[in-house]
Amino acid sequence: MTAPTTKALYQAMAFMAFGVFWFSVLDAVTKKLTEGYGTWQISATSRFITICAVLVITLHQHRNVLVLRSSFIKTHMLRSLFIVATTWTFFECLRYLELADAIAIAFAAPLFITAMSGPILGEKVGWRRWTAVVVGFVGVVVALEPGRHGVSWGALLALIAAITYAIGQLWLRPLAGREQGHNIVFYGTLFSGLIVLGPAIHEWKWPVNAVDWMLFLVQGSCSTLGQICMVRAFRVGEASLLAPFEYTALVWAGLLGYLIWGDVPTLQVLGGAAIIIAASLYIAHREAVKRGAAAP
Repeated sequence: MTAPTTKALYQAMAFMAFGVFWFSVLDAVTKKLTEGYGTWQISATSRFITICAVLVITLHQHRNVLVLRSSFIKTHMLRSLFIVATTWTFFECLRYLELADAIAIAFAAPLFITAMSGPILGEKVGWRRWTAVVVGFVGVVVALEPGRHGVSWGALLALIAAITYAIGQLWLRPLAGREQGHNIVFYGTLFSGLIVLGPAIHEWKWPVNAVDWMLFLVQGSCSTLGQICMVRAFRVGEASLLAPFEYTALVWAGLLGYLIWGDVPTLQVLGGAAIIIAASLYIAHREAVKRGAAAP
């Protein structure tokens, strides 16, 4: 396999940075929408817009919707359950937490991916990565701020979102290199959208003004743009290269949270996030070393 060029790697990093930005805007808009609408409705409308966008982009690029055919429908269907669990718990936690706090706790996902890769996929995790996982979980405890009010309901939801996201990513790993990126986005969105449709209809509330209509449109558009950017980034760049850009979400979350709600993250949350990020980056580094040692 030909090594990617320097230009391609820079493009991958740019796509990753833009993807994180769009997802950060998505989270901020979602938090704003939770002030007046139900979580199921917010999730359903986001998926509807994403499905439409993927279909339009696919038809524009390939002129044939049959490129969406997949041999892994069952895998996509089962993964959609974890997508729904992740989306609902994270969107719901935004009702209770400041944006930066929710993002900081969600950063625990790479730790759970490493910790569960052995039991779920049978991968061997060395003592260095296990040490990093333990250190990272110390950071999670710090970010949860249990000594202030006990672990809040919002913090617990954010932690559950990190766990279900990790399981969904591990479930997807066997498809690496075997499934098209647009299929992963399309089927994950389609099946999860069908799951949330019923609850969304039950709690449906029509947007009351043009601003709310625009917020729903922006939310769905950011979800689409973020997923497309991430797929393009990981098509060329490896996780160890792109991981640092994922943590710029905390910067965007802090900025958007301050501009919209006047929120300022506590030093304890920022300290916990710093520990989580350091541990996760070390894990990404060890993953790269492991792959390099295994390469012929």
